[in-house]
Amino acid sequence: MSFEIGSIILVRNYPLPTKVSDKFFIVIGIRDDSFTLLSMTTSQIYFDISLLKEGIITENDVSIYCFLKGQIIGKEGFCFRKNTFISHRNNISQFHTEKLKSFDVELMDVLIKSQIVSLLYSFYIYKGTKNKNKLIIENLLYELTKDSEL
Repeated sequence: MSFEIGSIILVRNYPLPTKVSDKFFIVIGIRDDSFTLLSMTTSQIYFDISLLKEGIITENDVSIYCFLKGQIIGKEGFCFRKNTFISHRNNISQFHTEKLKSFDVELMDVLIKSQIVSLLYSFYIYKGTKNKNKLIIENLLYELTKDSEL
């Protein structure tokens, strides 16, 4: 199983607390035996619809990152069919390679560099991101932006 940073993967029949459902993840870290993934939480809107936009949306204690439906975010033209949100709260997970292999996983595309940088930065500035994850994100942001212009 081989992915690169920014890979958009679909895990079919992923076990959620209340049901089994297809779930999108974005790869933000790769180690010999594991992957660090961001979890796409929902396409449901739990905030004032007038706040809907691409990128960071904050309202009261809610902080999310939004991918707008139909907007191309992948190098090969991938876009979500619905507005899709990633909560900044507790959505960075480690998956051992063997566990990930036990699922039906499909590589959908790889995020365009500006998209992965914007997404990672949103997690980096979020006050609730754990320090160990901030370090991973900081190193990724450095590697992604050190020799290029966005």
